[in-house]
Amino acid sequence: MDLQTSYFNRYSSVHFVPDVVGDLVFNGVASDVYRRSLTHGVQTDAAYRLSDAHTLHAGFTVSAENALVSNGSVLLPVDSTGAPVDAPFNVLDQSSKTGFLFGTYIADEWKVTNQLTVNYGLRFDQMMQYTNANQLSPRISMTYTPRDGTVFHAGYARYFTPPQLVLAAPTNLGLVQNTTQQPEVNFADPVRPERSHYFDVGVTQKLLPGLEVGVDGYYKMARDLLDDGQFGAAYVLTAFNYEKGDNYGVELSAKYTDTHFRAYANIAYARQIATNVVSNQFLFGADELAYIASHYVYTDHSQWVSGSAGASYKWDSGTRLSMDVLYGSGLRSGFANTASLPWYSQVNFGVSHEFKWFNDVKPTTLRFDIVNVFDTIYGIRDGSGIGVFAPQFGPRRGFFFGISQKL
Repeated sequence: MDLQTSYFNRYSSVHFVPDVVGDLVFNGVASDVYRRSLTHGVQTDAAYRLSDAHTLHAGFTVSAENALVSNGSVLLPVDSTGAPVDAPFNVLDQSSKTGFLFGTYIADEWKVTNQLTVNYGLRFDQMMQYTNANQLSPRISMTYTPRDGTVFHAGYARYFTPPQLVLAAPTNLGLVQNTTQQPEVNFADPVRPERSHYFDVGVTQKLLPGLEVGVDGYYKMARDLLDDGQFGAAYVLTAFNYEKGDNYGVELSAKYTDTHFRAYANIAYARQIATNVVSNQFLFGADELAYIASHYVYTDHSQWVSGSAGASYKWDSGTRLSMDVLYGSGLRSGFANTASLPWYSQVNFGVSHEFKWFNDVKPTTLRFDIVNVFDTIYGIRDGSGIGVFAPQFGPRRGFFFGISQKL
């Protein structure tokens, strides 16, 4: 029997401080946003070998998180036509919550034959946060190796994903009525956990000595699909749910390795669509919310095609040259994510050398990298789309030096 128990702790905070005068003049609101999260938890996992064919796995995790969310805004009152009137004033919307998460599972690793292994089990999750919910989730997967160099895998899992506590804090819309921050839609249903069915199937094959290729396909059906975005002038994220979402794709991969040379390539096609916002509806404009309620839209972080490739060569002297390239067809943009940005690519280059100062000492590695060798200017976001209110760009050409010592 193998047993492992661990305690974990996580602290995080973010504080957005506005330019009060500038934001008030240009946006009609200046928001000072502070979020803090402190989590304590315990996780235990165990494995017990029942027989040569069966290994039992079980475990649990429990955590307590205290979150504080404070939104202080300077606003202007508005008249019946929506025009600002009178002097600005302050509004403070605060919430504090201690939430709990509990999960436990049991599974059997069954070696049916020397070529076939099946894993199956159940997991139970319980959340007690701004909303309370639970789920019992079955899971099963298999790995089949009909001959040396060929591996098939397939699996199904039911998932339960609670929202991040600080991103799911409620908003008091009553504080901003008849102000420059009053939303078009006065609904703020609570953020819910995501529940999904996930299917995956794939195969890897060794074609030649050192050369392996693979293909993997997946399909995810989600209810209350979780998403988040940066809404408004404060550059912080807020969570919301789509009623239904579908996510599917396929990835092709290849890698080659010999004594000195290594190379890899991956290309993936993916599509994620969703419909009907069912929480924090006030984040959206009335026209966009109505469109999403009657149409499937692309989520803002999805793009049709993603790719990467790279290669490296290492001499016996300890010098290694490397190069890699990234490709993307462009993230979503425009009203309700109905458009997309142009495709982009980026090439990176690196060289490293290992120095051995003494025969019995592990080597010291010096490294030099150039990121975006051709200084390609490309946009990741253009400031439009669902939950995107600021443009973002890929990195310009950069030069980096590094040193590492093996111990």
